[in-house]
Amino acid sequence: MKTSEKIIYNFLLDMTSVFEISKTENSLAASLKYVFKTFGNITEFHIFLYDEVLNTLKDFTKPWEVLKKDYRANILNSYFCSFKYNTTDYIKEKNTLVFPVYDDKKLSGIVYIKGEIKNKLLFEVLPLISRQISFALSNLKNSEDMLIQGKFHKTIRNIAKIIETQYELNYIMPVLGEMIDGFIQEHLIYVFLKSSKKKNDAKAWKLIWPNNCSDERIFDYLSVVNPKSTCILEDEGKIGIFPLFCDGKIFGAIVAKSGLEKLNNKDTDYLIEISKQASTTVERASSYMKILEHATLDALTGLNNRHQFHTRLHSEIANAKRQKTSLCCIMTDIDFFKSVNDTYGHAVGDCVLKTVAKAIKKELREYDIPSRYGGEEFTIILPNTSLEEATVVAERLRSQIEKKKINIEDYRIEGVSSINVTISVGVSVYNNSMKEPDELYRAADGALYKAKEGGRNRVVVAQ
Repeated sequence: MKTSEKIIYNFLLDMTSVFEISKTENSLAASLKYVFKTFGNITEFHIFLYDEVLNTLKDFTKPWEVLKKDYRANILNSYFCSFKYNTTDYIKEKNTLVFPVYDDKKLSGIVYIKGEIKNKLLFEVLPLISRQISFALSNLKNSEDMLIQGKFHKTIRNIAKIIETQYELNYIMPVLGEMIDGFIQEHLIYVFLKSSKKKNDAKAWKLIWPNNCSDERIFDYLSVVNPKSTCILEDEGKIGIFPLFCDGKIFGAIVAKSGLEKLNNKDTDYLIEISKQASTTVERASSYMKILEHATLDALTGLNNRHQFHTRLHSEIANAKRQKTSLCCIMTDIDFFKSVNDTYGHAVGDCVLKTVAKAIKKELREYDIPSRYGGEEFTIILPNTSLEEATVVAERLRSQIEKKKINIEDYRIEGVSSINVTISVGVSVYNNSMKEPDELYRAADGALYKAKEGGRNRVVVAQ
């Protein structure tokens, strides 16, 4: 084999290896730059792909970044146009080599190489190299599309599963925001609820997720949403409003905002489907809520639900007054519960809730009244119990949960078989100065707040 043939053979062999091992844009570009050094001192190696929405080239390794409109960007776009309107295999200028790449025979971008190319053999195989790189880019794109499709279907399934454990909009909507934000990572995601008691203007819409929205234009666009809307895009295409419906009425909206470019058709289609699934999920939750209005138990934990807690609270305070006995209330929630959901998923979060509920029941007497108040918050009514006794119960409960290892092997989290959580606890006692029954649990809730402010994993007694 001639020396020249050997160089070409080894180069193509190295190229094949690069395509086999490169799984990301950055690794592919870096590896190609390295193998191209076979032909000279390569100082720059870039792949620029054409964005039809923006009508410009974008760096393959930085798809979120638009090329600045400067002299270099104009040169790059002129190279692209040269291949678009000519059949040239490559453009060779001083210390610069440019050749095209294709997507299914359609010109999709350019390879831009800067450096001194000493070995002229490269130009003989450029058409072949161009086809190989085009094929590698196509494979990478298809792999990414499959990954996105998988994430999309997983998001849809997870949204549908929310109502297995929760029925309240104030809980469902933030979880919905987190799920969509995890899928649509290129744009800012907002979730709003609409008040049915106000006319449809900016004031009727309340931001539920995340904590802040500084773009007042979004509220203006929300005010024109109507029951016939499926999607509203602003003139520049950077803000999309996707209404949520329940029983034919608008109850909320998902908003996507792009800081750089227009929302593309694929993102819009995904968000329309996600908003439809979210609407269906909330409709089911609404139906379940109507059924559960007369229920007394929380479906996930088996404890009393919030409605039953308030019913029993009024009843036990009446008994304590009549019999002149002491009555205490404990309020507790799981520390950093959101990070459990974020790190391990909502299925593990549900496992934690059930485990904590089981531990609570184990530490109580038969006539004590534990309830799930909402989300990760629990309440306990302790009849015939002094404040000192209630504090002992609270501390024992806090200690037991701190020690407990929660088995999550069934959820197949890589490298994790169990986790630990802690709780913060507030304790209060009923006294005659309390005019309303709810003051008892509000006092415990205030003590719980101080426990969390004080560092969590502690018991605080209401003064």
